[in-house]
Amino acid sequence: MEPSHGASPRPDVFFGFSYEMFDDAVGREFCRPPDQTLLALAHDARVGRLLVADPWRSYAVSAARRRPVRLVEDITVAGREAIRVRPHRLRTDDSAEIGTVERSYRRYGEVLGRALARSRGEREPRPRSATLVTYHPFAAAFCDSAWIDRIVYFGQDDWATGEGVSRWWEVYREAYRRIDRRCDAIFAVSEELADRVSPRTEVVPNGVIADVWRPRHPADDRIAALPRPRVVYTGTIDDRLERSLVETTAGMAGSVVMIGYPGDAGTIEWLRSLDRVHVFDPVGQDELAAMVQACDIGMIPHRDDPCIRAMSPLKLYEYFAAGLPVLSVDLPPVHGVDDERVRICRREDWASALAQVLGMGFATEQHRQAFVDAVSWEQRMRPVVDAAVG
Repeated sequence: MEPSHGASPRPDVFFGFSYEMFDDAVGREFCRPPDQTLLALAHDARVGRLLVADPWRSYAVSAARRRPVRLVEDITVAGREAIRVRPHRLRTDDSAEIGTVERSYRRYGEVLGRALARSRGEREPRPRSATLVTYHPFAAAFCDSAWIDRIVYFGQDDWATGEGVSRWWEVYREAYRRIDRRCDAIFAVSEELADRVSPRTEVVPNGVIADVWRPRHPADDRIAALPRPRVVYTGTIDDRLERSLVETTAGMAGSVVMIGYPGDAGTIEWLRSLDRVHVFDPVGQDELAAMVQACDIGMIPHRDDPCIRAMSPLKLYEYFAAGLPVLSVDLPPVHGVDDERVRICRREDWASALAQVLGMGFATEQHRQAFVDAVSWEQRMRPVVDAAVG
């Protein structure tokens, strides 16, 4: 059957997050891959209607938090009018039984279809009349509705090895098998993750917001007051940190700067107990760039587990965009990004590698600007949008 897009040749596109909502993207200033995919779709003139789907939410939780439970609302994305869809059910959490998950996401597709029809003034959505672009593996695998013409899946994390979601591992593995069979295009942030999802996967690593990282920002006063050399870590602060490596760094550096979301209270408490370690809450993107640029070295002292090895560390690209040299444990996605400016080492060699990186200094401005150009989100997201519009 040929796709039907009505009077306009531009396909309507449904964009879906994984387990986050549109509000989360707004709050973090659209700095992560799903946020940037949404912005790229909003900026592309080939896209017809743009609809943004939250994941399943709970009626009870939304009512308790006094959030509206209406299905659709008008929003603006990058200056473009769009429609937000908020599907609700009794519980937010998915079942760990494959058949139940399959039925739930078939219904999720029906809910999105009703919203699509309403946006067009139709009673029912036309068959094969819109594209689904989603970061949610269950939506990509089990959302089987007649209105879907194309499905584009983007994998940001390996859900089938995440420690906090182990009860759903088998469901995620089945989702990967179905994604391989039914999706028109598949993307992932790393080769490691691509190998786990499908041989058809195209790798689109993380990037940076060029307009944020290209300028040289005035030094942040809080960071400028700290003793040098300053070693920085950005991102979620939780038990992915290898504590011995952070402690070694604190013993050798003038200051260790930790900036990010406090994902684990125990980790934050431990960090605050260390001399020369300074913990900062999340900040806006311009402020983050200023804080990182005021440091001397970026570090990635992560534990070694399957989920972490499949990530594309956003912090790596931010460090390089700031002109910093980087010290990292040996993780597959770190290789090949900027081999001149990174020292990848075994955990037992961390101290000696840190001593080497302390002498590397900042990148030249020409090198830094060229890196920002090469990894800008505008460049990164072109194949994803091309796949969405067919």
